[in-house]
Amino acid sequence: MDINKYSPKFKVSSPHLLNLASLTPEDIYEYLYAAKALKTKYRAGENPQLLKNKTIALLFGNVSTRTRISFELGIRQLGGDFIFLPKDETQLSDGESVQDTAELLRRYGIDALVLRSFTDDETAEFAKFAQIPVINGLSDSVRPLQLLSDLFTMWEHKGKLENLKIAFVGDGNSTANSLLMGCAKCDMNISVACPCERGLTAENLERAMQYAEIQQTATAEEAVSNADIVYTDAWNSPCRGKDDTGERYRITENLMKFAKPDAVFMHCMPVHRGKEVSAAVADGPQSILYDQAENRLHLNKAALALLVK
Repeated sequence: MDINKYSPKFKVSSPHLLNLASLTPEDIYEYLYAAKALKTKYRAGENPQLLKNKTIALLFGNVSTRTRISFELGIRQLGGDFIFLPKDETQLSDGESVQDTAELLRRYGIDALVLRSFTDDETAEFAKFAQIPVINGLSDSVRPLQLLSDLFTMWEHKGKLENLKIAFVGDGNSTANSLLMGCAKCDMNISVACPCERGLTAENLERAMQYAEIQQTATAEEAVSNADIVYTDAWNSPCRGKDDTGERYRITENLMKFAKPDAVFMHCMPVHRGKEVSAAVADGPQSILYDQAENRLHLNKAALALLVK
């Protein structure tokens, strides 16, 4: 489906945002169009008070820069309030159940819950018991908000999504899993090169391949060949630094030459220059990583605007 021919209704089919596998292509486009509308208003100095008298709980299991800042500022810009809850400062860290915590938040008047760094099962359990919208900022195998934001950024820079080729080089982690699903549902062409058998799980591959063909390659050069977008993430692979693996899968200026001349480089941050990507690429003219980071604000606001009633 061509996103530019889609007519948004500013309505999604699911009351939660847990992963991209549970979204329809139309749902994805709704989030992207909502982000576009809110960014346009933000750039014009307008902040619609869509969260007036609403309070959002941010329950985070680890440290965060972009997710926390973009949600806190986004909620304020939409006229709402928030409470930030580090997991270690709640009774969850001492064994209290997800069910009890979820029920408590609802009864205290929380209107939506944003989770970060919980397991997939815990995230699903919160959605089951909370009876309020639950938004997954990051779990062990998926990262839906990041990739919706990335799709929005791709659309901005390339003017379309359909038939673009994206190459992912790096670990088969939560970013890669969500990228495959999101790009596949937007009719993009996908090529993946993962080092040291740190590949994608068969389950996630099979789900994504229901929507698009996915090329798995042994070399970064083959993956990046003729790509419109080159994407990597921080490495957690145990093989990093062994032999020449790091060099073979690092995004460098030479590797970018295999992509199209107008290809863009993307990274969800934080960036480790000299490891998964060279400084010359991360800070070079093809890099749009700061646009990605900015768009987290607009996409997160879009998620709240569509889910919180």
